[in-house]
Amino acid sequence: MLKNKNIILFLGSAYNSNLDEVRSFEKSQNKKFRTAIITSPKINLNEKPPKQKGMEERFDFVLRCDTKDIKSIAKIIKPIKDEIIIVFCYFESWMPLYARLVKLLPNVNMPTVKSLKICNSKFEMRKKFIKLYPEITPKFMLVKNLNDYEIIAKKIKFLCITKPLNLTKSRLVVKSNNLEELKSNLKSTFSKIQSVYKKVHSESEPLVLAEEYLEGDLYSIDAYVNSKSKIYFTPIVRVVTGKDIGIDDFFNYYRLTPANLNSNEEKKAQIVARKAVKATGPTSITLHIELTKTKTGVWKIIELQTRPGGYRNEMLKLSYGIKHYENDFLNRMDKKPIIPKKVKSYTAVFEIFPEREGKLVSVKGIEKMRKLKSFVRYEQAKKIGEMCGFSRDGYIYVLQVVLNGKNRKVFEGDLERIGEIVRIVVK
Repeated sequence: MLKNKNIILFLGSAYNSNLDEVRSFEKSQNKKFRTAIITSPKINLNEKPPKQKGMEERFDFVLRCDTKDIKSIAKIIKPIKDEIIIVFCYFESWMPLYARLVKLLPNVNMPTVKSLKICNSKFEMRKKFIKLYPEITPKFMLVKNLNDYEIIAKKIKFLCITKPLNLTKSRLVVKSNNLEELKSNLKSTFSKIQSVYKKVHSESEPLVLAEEYLEGDLYSIDAYVNSKSKIYFTPIVRVVTGKDIGIDDFFNYYRLTPANLNSNEEKKAQIVARKAVKATGPTSITLHIELTKTKTGVWKIIELQTRPGGYRNEMLKLSYGIKHYENDFLNRMDKKPIIPKKVKSYTAVFEIFPEREGKLVSVKGIEKMRKLKSFVRYEQAKKIGEMCGFSRDGYIYVLQVVLNGKNRKVFEGDLERIGEIVRIVVK
């Protein structure tokens, strides 16, 4: 039966790189795969960002329907249902569609509906953590309305963080130092949250979580979990945030591999990450887990997401020779992922934001940046004239930059120079 299955199904949207990896996977498996995508009639698969020119034409099947209606979904996948071998969903906003597919494709390895719902609500996730492994989670509560600030101050205390339950890339994540800041921040978040959820096509109800602010260093790790709940971890990644470089925002300024953690600390991170996976229960999936090593040396879970981490495929391939997406394919087919541990080179991915909100005038320093020995590529996500600003206000980055090098001293020098060279000019 498995021999007749050769359709890889994506949900909602995908990247051109995902389809490139399918072609690479064909060669390694010596088998031909076809690709399909289920999405809404409203979605233009070729739109930017991200850059996806001509992507729609690359799919063998583009299936459009009312993705909120299970009968419409069942009808449109019926002709290919028995040939689907793997299902991928790489975007939080399409996770409700993923959950609907579980019941329609009982013979495909997928997470349970229950685990998907837990993992894609920061509140439900934390409830599971507090019940089974309270030591891995900060204090938290659901924010029902603007007037909850006094309850938050009493239960969570300061410093505290407020964040949406279902958004990524630190959108609308804000730290409050005192009661007045909390009142102001909640007012700002509730005024923007509806439009931000709508912009990312999220079906989830726009809700806000308040939690204890954890002072420390941020890391992330991806985990392959097979149908029997066996977990394989990728190398850990260091994440330097806007806060780390003195900017009042939580965006990921750059991700770095290797993370320069000793083996003992990496094992501690894996123990905490393993508890997070066991508490939430997803299987046949690749997970992205964010952690903080606090100032006191204790590891805590920030969140767990049912998708590979951002830029993880490129970073792991450059630094370790790990084919992350191919491992994702293998894991969902219950085959063992291949995870080399030896460091080949140093890699960093920057997401650069402007210093204030405004219309984009120019991006300065591109030519100097391109001359750096570690420079690999860059992509501009905002056009001249478009509004841009901080992630805490719901914006995405303006510029994405990738560095890679084998000489550590040269690489670290280039890493420092990016902040000096690149300037986002707005008015």
